[in-house]
Amino acid sequence: MAALTGVQQSIRDPFSTTDVNVVGTLNVLETAKALKAERVVLASSAAVYGTPRTLPIAEDANVSPISPYGASKAAAELYLESFEENHGIDALALRYFNVYGPRQTASQYAGVISIFTKRALNQQPLQIFGDGSQTRDFIFVSDIVDATMASLDATPENRTFNIASGKETTILELAKAIQRITGSRSELEFCPPRSGDIARSVAHTTRAAEELGFKTRTSLDDGLSSTIRWFMQERRTRAA
Repeated sequence: MAALTGVQQSIRDPFSTTDVNVVGTLNVLETAKALKAERVVLASSAAVYGTPRTLPIAEDANVSPISPYGASKAAAELYLESFEENHGIDALALRYFNVYGPRQTASQYAGVISIFTKRALNQQPLQIFGDGSQTRDFIFVSDIVDATMASLDATPENRTFNIASGKETTILELAKAIQRITGSRSELEFCPPRSGDIARSVAHTTRAAEELGFKTRTSLDDGLSSTIRWFMQERRTRAA
């Protein structure tokens, strides 16, 4: 799971992203080989798909990343395949979509929910890059845990799996939901689009349901409420 996850960071500094995400994966695989590990599970990413041609995105869609971060995850998946072929290490890649939840850092890539929440609680404008119509498939962290644990014991036919809710949410809808749950008076501030961002993203989730026995249990509204409660408690703790 250890990785540099920022798309914008990877564009600014592709060498660090490659070193941590690709060479780091190779280090894990070499150690797994030495220890005769039975299985390695990689936390991959929907970023490997790049700009999707069809929606929802299925696992057999083209792998065509548009950022160094996505390229690093695609390369890590290829290393998994090569070690499985040459060394017999059972290897699975879980392509996480947009993960969120308590304790999330406010990074520019994965942390739009934590960024919006912190700004809403501070009555600061919620900055939306573009017109807000871009969509993402958000999945709560406890569902990610369930999927990852399920992947340890499953005996699937395939090696790559989308781990997502299968539901499409616009960034504008997300911002308004956070305004509603927090009761914030924060305004919406629209900013120029960012490089490396795609317009729409939502996953096809049948494979994970059938082969890993995984389905999400947490709705976006429930997940947002839980996340916001944690950030509010953190604010109170720091203020005490």
